[in-house]
Amino acid sequence: MLWKRKWLILLIAALGSAAAYGWTRTQPRVFQADCTLEYDPDPPKPLGRAVEDTTTMSRWWETREYFATQNKIISSRAVAERVVRKLSLHENPDFWAVPPNERAEWRRASITDTALRLQLMVTVSQERETRLVHIMTRDVSAERAMLLANSVADAYIEKTLEDRLGATTGALEWLAKQLDGLKRQLEQSELALHDFGEHHTNLAVSLEDQQNIVASNIQQLSRSLTDSKTRRIALQARLEELKATNVDDPMQIDSSIILTNSMVSTLRERFRALQIERDALIVHYGDAHPKLLALNAQVQTLKNAMHNEVNSLIGAAQSDVSEATNVEKGLKTALDQANRLGIELNLQEITHRRLQRERDNTSKLYGTLLERTAQTDLTRALQVAYVRVIDRALVPMVPVSPRTKTALLIGSILGLLLGVVVALTLEQLDRVIRTVEDAEDTGITVLGVIPHINETVSADNNYSRRKRRERPEPVGNRDLIVHTHTKSSIAECCRTIRTNITFMSADRPRKTLVVTSASPREGKTTVSISLAISLAQSGKRILIVDTDLRKPRIHRAFNKPLTRGVTSILLGEHSANEAIYETEIPGLSLLACGPIPPNPSELLHTEQFHTLLAELGKTYDHLILDSPPMAVVTDAAILAPQVDGTILIVHAQRTTRDALRSALRQLRDVSGHLVGGILNNVDLSANRYGYSTSYYYRDDSYSADNDPPSDDSDDDQSKSASAQA
Repeated sequence: MLWKRKWLILLIAALGSAAAYGWTRTQPRVFQADCTLEYDPDPPKPLGRAVEDTTTMSRWWETREYFATQNKIISSRAVAERVVRKLSLHENPDFWAVPPNERAEWRRASITDTALRLQLMVTVSQERETRLVHIMTRDVSAERAMLLANSVADAYIEKTLEDRLGATTGALEWLAKQLDGLKRQLEQSELALHDFGEHHTNLAVSLEDQQNIVASNIQQLSRSLTDSKTRRIALQARLEELKATNVDDPMQIDSSIILTNSMVSTLRERFRALQIERDALIVHYGDAHPKLLALNAQVQTLKNAMHNEVNSLIGAAQSDVSEATNVEKGLKTALDQANRLGIELNLQEITHRRLQRERDNTSKLYGTLLERTAQTDLTRALQVAYVRVIDRALVPMVPVSPRTKTALLIGSILGLLLGVVVALTLEQLDRVIRTVEDAEDTGITVLGVIPHINETVSADNNYSRRKRRERPEPVGNRDLIVHTHTKSSIAECCRTIRTNITFMSADRPRKTLVVTSASPREGKTTVSISLAISLAQSGKRILIVDTDLRKPRIHRAFNKPLTRGVTSILLGEHSANEAIYETEIPGLSLLACGPIPPNPSELLHTEQFHTLLAELGKTYDHLILDSPPMAVVTDAAILAPQVDGTILIVHAQRTTRDALRSALRQLRDVSGHLVGGILNNVDLSANRYGYSTSYYYRDDSYSADNDPPSDDSDDDQSKSASAQA
């Protein structure tokens, strides 16, 4: 597609180049000046490393971010306004490109508008993997471009110093305020620590010693309280034991009481002796003896004495328990007081440490701020820039715009692309079939091509070892050119089509073929006659039948009348033998249309017509039926199911894809068998058709008297031509 319209594409590309060249001639010459700066994140420090700047960068990514930020600042409106004020650009008509005839009425522009115009003229570019940055300005004046580049660099450095000085001054003021506040806070913390020492601390003994003394007292009181509790518990147990003693039976008194009290022990022994004696008297004298009574009185006296003694012990034990309880309470009270004193001392210690810590922290922070304030004051006195000029801009000698070569290249490329787009668009809009590939894209099999028939054709297309000599001969009857010019390329193309049709159904030859077209005036009649002549030249009996019952034309090609033909046979006026004409071509007969009927479609539907085709098929090897176009009438659609195959004629440069697809769809709808298509009226001088202007033939293919070759030799020759096609 592109090669077919190559001249159109080249023309549009040339127009693009010409337009680009014309555009460059109308553009003013622009000069560019370049001033180079270097960023230095770590400049020399005359005051030493101990004095640090408040804006010092530390990490690499911060440095990269710093560079990108500074590049934006260079091209900012703030820097541009500095340059405008310094050079009075807002009052310069040359800078605003005011024409000379309008300068009398021109009034100065605003600083903001002039700065915005200057921003459009400034470009900042940083070199990769370096700290170098280029400030480039473009202007129609080379001297002004240099002045603007250097002025922008100077304005940026001045702004950087002012910003750093302003930041340092602000930092110094902030440090001074913080320093005053810390000084007052330090004084307050020192006074608070002093007041606490006066009110809560014994000067003779330190707070730590006091805590040790209280801890010792608490330990001692805890041991005494434990001993007192143990003694009280023991006394309480003895009291309970005394209370549980059975005084009525002195022999049942606990031995521990006897061991701890000699009187109870003595009374118990006497009671035991009297008891023994009493038991003896009872044995000898009985219960009523006076001695026994006197002895009972003594026993009772001992019991009373025992009872009194035990009561005395109980009273003493109760006194001991009460005394031990009081001692325990006193020790517990003293221990509680010692614990409260220890807790109070701990709270005093916590408060003392907090006050001391506040005093120390405030003192340390105050010292740090005091040192930083002194360093910042020194930094303010020393102006160090983090950027310096490496190369100042020079007056440019060569303009950078317009670039004629680049413009021509871009214009050519854009023109070439536009030409390709136009060519593809035209190709998409062009619905006409021009090549074999266009026809095959619709789904039809192309059997061959028929060249365009000129007024004169070459009589001999053979190749030989000597140079070919053209011998043009006039064409009298175009319909019979295959017969009159047997060695022409047209005749050879017809023989190629004949061979292709034969090979497509070698086992089952197609005897009856309908030749039709999608639209009128596509050469179907000429192709039908040429194909019939080519088949007759192969030694077969061929009958060409004119089934175009509306506008018949085959009879004129053979100079025959319409008095008899298909319609007269169907109406019974003539027999098939009477209606068939013999032509001047050996082996080729003609059955004309006959008188034109009023109802052609109805005649083709009749059983008589179907019987006629069957009878003719028995007599002839092939029947070639010329039918009307499919887009005009339905005759071809009626004939297609009744024959062995249908051939569609496609006229190059005339038949559209839509018309061809519609014809194919009609054939499918009626179940007609499509053999293929023939591309007619082809210009073989164009290589896009896949055919050359000459074909290879054998030198002895045809004899001088133009006798038709035999079947075998013709088939071999046709195979060769078909292979080349």
